[in-house]
Amino acid sequence: LYYQITNYNHLRYDTLAQMLTLGNIRAGSKMIVMETCAGLVLGAVMERMGGYGSIIQMYPGGGPVRAATSCFGFPKSFFDNLHEFPLSKVDSLLSGTFSTETLPSEPEDDVLVEEEINGLTEEKQTSLHETEEESTTEAAMEINQTEEQETMDINADDAEFKENKEKENKENVREKQRKQWERRKKLIETAALLREKNADG
Repeated sequence: LYYQITNYNHLRYDTLAQMLTLGNIRAGSKMIVMETCAGLVLGAVMERMGGYGSIIQMYPGGGPVRAATSCFGFPKSFFDNLHEFPLSKVDSLLSGTFSTETLPSEPEDDVLVEEEINGLTEEKQTSLHETEEESTTEAAMEINQTEEQETMDINADDAEFKENKEKENKENVREKQRKQWERRKKLIETAALLREKNADG
């Protein structure tokens, strides 16, 4: 993997070693990393620091790229002190106008999300009742008792499936909201670290 990434990015391993040495990267330091090598330089910095100190990864676009970093096999504790900050927000941070969108007070049970889910649930229940009524009426007119029982079993299974699906969707929305809240919280922490203006390299 190292050779694939370094060949693609034209970064020789001795160049990487020189960067780490000249950058004075060591345990307990505060480093800012900006790279375009799929997380290879970031991983090398993390390895050199050994999980001590803090690293702020600057990135362009929607999110940081860490394909190579995940291949290092670091323990979870190494990622506790790894922060990320978008390049697009650096200017607003320096000018003092930086802000994340309004943070929800709690990561779960947001009122708007609950209302959306309840609205969807009511719509699904209404359509479910309509289809149940139609199928029951048709079954009473055209089918004998055994076929009616089979239809009712299918409807019960269908209702149970839809109920499970709704529950799953609700959990997915909450999980997504929780992750969003954590990301914003981490962004605020990173901004505070950058405002100190005391990075070692």
